[in-house]
Amino acid sequence: MKLMKLMKPQANEATQGFTLIELIIYLAIVSTLTTSLILWSLTVGELGVRARAGAELNASGRLALEIITRDIEQAAAVTTPASATPSPDLVLTNVLGETVTTDVSGGQLIRTVALESSFPLTALPTIVTNFTVARTTGPWAARNSLTVALTLQVLPAPPRTFTTAVNLRR
Repeated sequence: MKLMKLMKPQANEATQGFTLIELIIYLAIVSTLTTSLILWSLTVGELGVRARAGAELNASGRLALEIITRDIEQAAAVTTPASATPSPDLVLTNVLGETVTTDVSGGQLIRTVALESSFPLTALPTIVTNFTVARTTGPWAARNSLTVALTLQVLPAPPRTFTTAVNLRR
C-alpha cells in the first residue's frame, strides 16, 4: 500500500499554466489600457498644436496692429477710407510725404511704402480672413479716428479678430 502511494503521479506545480479564459481576460485588460493611453497621448499632442497656433496667432495680430497704429498716429493725411464706409485697405501719407498702403494680398497683410518697399505684416501659416478700416466721425467724438479690424487664423485654431481705434492727427 505504501508503494502505491509512492508511485501515484502527483501534479507538479511548475507545469501548471494559465487557462484560456485567464489569457483572454488578461489580453482584454491590457488592450483596453493601451488604447486608452494612446488616445490620451493623441489628445495631449493636439492640444499642444492648438496652443502653439493660438500663440502664433496672438503674436502676429498684435504686431500687425502695432505697426498699423503707429502708421495712423504718424500720418499727415489719410486717403482711404475717405468716409465712414469700411474699406478693405488703408492708404495714408506719412510725415515724410511717402504713401503707405496696407492691404490683403494672397492671404497676408502687406504694407507698402512709396510703392517700392513692401513687406508682410503677417507671416504664413497665419491667414488673413478679413481686414477693414473705417473712419469714425461725429459730434460725439472729440477727434476723428480710424477703427481697424483684423481677423486672422492659424489652423487648427479658430479665427480670432483684433480691433483697435486710433486717433488721427489734427
